Amino acid sequence: MHLYDELYNGLKKFGYIPNLIEDSFHNKTSNIGLIYKSIVLSILLKKKLNSEEVVAIMLPNAVATVIIFFALQYLNKTVSIINFTSGIKNIKSSLSISKVKKIITSRTFIEQAEMQDIILSFDDNIEVIYIEDVKKDLSIKEKIIRNINSVAVILYTSGTENSPKGVMLSHKNLFENRKQVLQHLNINKGEKFFTCLPFFHSFGLGVGILLPILNNLKLFLYPTPLHYKTIPTLLELESATVFFSTDTFLKKYASSTNSNYFQNLKFLIAGAEKLDPSTYDYYLKNFNIKILEGYGVTEASPAVSVNTYENFKLGSVGKLLPGIEYKIEKIEGYEEGGLLFLKGKNIMLGYQLDDSQKFSGVIDGWYNTGDVAKIDDEGYLFILGRLKRFAKIAGEMISLAQVEDIPKKKWPDNSSAVCAIKDSAKGEALILITDNKMAKLETIIETMKNSGFSSLYYPKKIKIIHEFPILGSGKINFKKLQEIAES
Repeated sequence: MHLYDELYNGLKKFGYIPNLIEDSFHNKTSNIGLIYKSIVLSILLKKKLNSEEVVAIMLPNAVATVIIFFALQYLNKTVSIINFTSGIKNIKSSLSISKVKKIITSRTFIEQAEMQDIILSFDDNIEVIYIEDVKKDLSIKEKIIRNINSVAVILYTSGTENSPKGVMLSHKNLFENRKQVLQHLNINKGEKFFTCLPFFHSFGLGVGILLPILNNLKLFLYPTPLHYKTIPTLLELESATVFFSTDTFLKKYASSTNSNYFQNLKFLIAGAEKLDPSTYDYYLKNFNIKILEGYGVTEASPAVSVNTYENFKLGSVGKLLPGIEYKIEKIEGYEEGGLLFLKGKNIMLGYQLDDSQKFSGVIDGWYNTGDVAKIDDEGYLFILGRLKRFAKIAGEMISLAQVEDIPKKKWPDNSSAVCAIKDSAKGEALILITDNKMAKLETIIETMKNSGFSSLYYPKKIKIIHEFPILGSGKINFKKLQEIAES
């Protein structure tokens, strides 16, 4: 079903819902208000957008952003959602890939976020439309024809390892994934979502924003996950019951609050990166809440699997959502698991390609995740690491994630990561990067030796940095870490 038609049909199905969406700027709207305001805004925008098929938005989590998003859906535009935290290079790359000529943003947002340099860097062929400047033009009368198989949004891969790719998701992709999540998780009508994962984050948009709105579940929007002291307080004040986050952010929230918080949460779901067992233990012990780890990729709209209270296995990312097929192909040199492929109605239409790219990302319906994974006899999925996050040392494949587990357990209050660099003697060598100022390489090597690791797994060098680079999605920026390792 087309996103806008789904919004409209929700009103007929569920009736009037006051304050369906609220945000931290003290704005709120009902479902009727969202429909009315998005139609009015579409009228104002139509003449400015002309025949543009793809329109970009660069805005924070707010009620106004949701209205703009649905106004563009009403006009049957493909919405390119720009990750404004990714830097000028990646932003311009995203606009180029999607051939964007018009981008909607807010003067207030640009000024407060100090992003004037980004706006000034845009090519002359890109028109910036400030929502404050939009004037009325009540000329729209024709019926707009919608196609559920057309591209609803273009999201961009995080660029943790290389340049971002445009991921084309149809209305049907997004609809099917929400249906899969609701079938898998027992989310009741009375739940209230708290979403601070940004609009440009696939989970933030697909599950954190569209799922509650289009199923008439209440939603509170917050513009950033980085306010570590504020968010636990707001979760309590807003009586939120559903919250999605990442291991990195959950660690920060835990260290900035006390055991009186998180009491209302029924669903605390972690994804985007591996959940540290120490994070799980801390929340269970101090807040009496079970973190449900899940797995998703932008290309799957995005949810793929998640643990539930009924089907739970610590260390896994749960069982696959209904309607998702998988296959695991063995990889030469890997003793355990293999390359994970996915198929289903939620899988993207393909990547948006520029002139230098050849591969659309989906072959015969199958998407290659690039993740090394295994599924046990009970159907639980385990992600063993990214294919790119393995090093080949003296002919043996070494999992960087496996090596990282040692410093993470040794220094649980710090961040640590391992990168591979070229080495003339053994092909590649491992570099340990940590923000633990007291870290000693000898300590880690001794621990690994006592744990029975081969010397091939030992990091060759250690680099201590002040702070880990983190993307707006909550993931560690491995691309930046690789640059540090190689410097």
